[in-house]
Amino acid sequence: MGLRVGGLVSGLDTAALVDSLLALERRPLDQALQRKAGIELEQSLFRDLNSKLLAVRDATAALDNLNSSLSGASVDEELLEFFATSSDENVLVATANGNASTGTSDVTVSELARTARRVSTSFATDTEAIAAEGDTITIQAGDQTVEITVGAGGTSLVGLRAVINDNADLRGLVRANVLFDGTGHRLIVEGIATGVANDVGITTSFPGNGGGAFFDPDISSSATDAQLVAFGVPITRSSNVVSDVIPGVTMTLRATSPTPIQVQVERDDAAIADKLQTFVDAYNEVVDFAESQARIDPESEQAGTLSGDSTLRGVQRTIRRNIVNQFSFANNPFTSLGQVGVDVDSSGRLTLDADALAAALDEDPRGVRELLGGDGTVDGAFSSLARALDPIIEPDTGILAVRDDGFEERIEGIDRQVERIERRLEKREELLVLQFTRLESTLASLRGQGDSLASLVTPSL
Repeated sequence: MGLRVGGLVSGLDTAALVDSLLALERRPLDQALQRKAGIELEQSLFRDLNSKLLAVRDATAALDNLNSSLSGASVDEELLEFFATSSDENVLVATANGNASTGTSDVTVSELARTARRVSTSFATDTEAIAAEGDTITIQAGDQTVEITVGAGGTSLVGLRAVINDNADLRGLVRANVLFDGTGHRLIVEGIATGVANDVGITTSFPGNGGGAFFDPDISSSATDAQLVAFGVPITRSSNVVSDVIPGVTMTLRATSPTPIQVQVERDDAAIADKLQTFVDAYNEVVDFAESQARIDPESEQAGTLSGDSTLRGVQRTIRRNIVNQFSFANNPFTSLGQVGVDVDSSGRLTLDADALAAALDEDPRGVRELLGGDGTVDGAFSSLARALDPIIEPDTGILAVRDDGFEERIEGIDRQVERIERRLEKREELLVLQFTRLESTLASLRGQGDSLASLVTPSL
C-alpha cells in the first residue's frame, strides 16, 4: 500500500474513498479466493475418502491370503490364527502362526544347544605379561580361522582380551572376557552362536600357568546341538529356537526333561474376529463419510460438499456390490459373508457376529478362508473388493489420484489469477493515491492563490 495523504485541504477522507473504490475492484479477487477455498475443501474431503478406502484395502489385505499385487498367494496365512501352549514352559515355550494346524504333539528335550567356552588356566594377575613378542594365538570359530601375533612388549590377559574383541574377523563369532575366580584370573573365550557347527577351537604357542596347556580342558566346554524327539523321530538342531519341526509352531527350548512335553495348538477365534472387526470398522467409516456428505445441514439447509458427486457414488456402488455378492466354490458351504457372521444392516453398515463366525470356522475353516480370499482362480469377497479398490486408490493413476491432480491444477490456476489481480490492484491503488494527492496539491495551490488575491483587494487599515 502506497503513502496516502489525507484530505487536509479538501476535507475529504481520501483514505476511505480509496478503500471504497478498491473494495469494488477487489470483488474478482474475493470471488477467486472463495472458489479456491471451495476447491481446497473438496480436495481435502477426497483425500479423507482416499485414506478411509486405504484402510479398507489394508484390512482386506490382512485377510485375502494374496500378495500385495493380487497376482498370487501370500507367503504366510493371513486369515486363520492359532495359539500354542506347552504343558511345561520351564522346559519349552511354544508359539504358533497362521500356518499351524490344531492338534497335540509330544516333544522330549534331551539336550540344549550351547555355545563353546574356552577357559584358561589361572594366573596371579591379569596385567602382567603371559606371552612374549611373536607368540601366537589361533582361534577357529565355525569356518573362520584367525591367527593373532603378540606385539612388542608381550601381552597380558587383559591385552589378549582386547586383541580378540577388537579383531574384525572375529567380531560376531566370539567374545573374550577376564574373570577373577577368587584366587586367580582367567581368560574366557566364548562363542556367540550355539551348535556344534559353531564350536570354537583355540591353540596358543605360549603355555598356561605352570607350563601346561594355556586353556584348561577340565572347565572348558564345546558347543552342542539341541537334541529332541518329536513324532517319535530324533531331531538335532543347532539352535534352541526350533521352528521347522511342528508346522507353524516355534518352540523355544529352555531345559531338558526325561518326560515328553505336550505342545497343543488351538485356533484363535478371538484374533480372527479382531481382524474381521478391523475390516468392518474401516468399511463403516466409508459409509459414515458418504452419509455425512448426503445429510442436509439443518442450519444451512444444504447437503455436504460432495453430495451427488459421481466419484463418491461410484465408490459406494463398488464396495457395496462386492460385499453383497454371492460367491460359489466347489465343496464350499459358504456363498456369502452373512453366512460367516458379516451382515449388512438396514443403514448399509456392516456388523460382525463373532459367534456365527466361530460356528462357521468350526464347520469349515478352509471354506471361510476361500470365501474371503478365493481359490486361486476365482476371487472371494475380500480379494474381489481389493481388486476393485486398487484402480480407485492407486497412488499415481487411480481415480482419486487423478481427481487430486485436477484439484491441484485448478488451485494453481486460481493462484496465478489471484497474483495478477493483486498486481493490478496494487497499481490501481498507487494511481488513486497519486490522483488524490495531486487533487490536494491543486486545491492547496488554488487556496494559496485565492488568499493572495484576497490580500490585494482588501483595503489596508
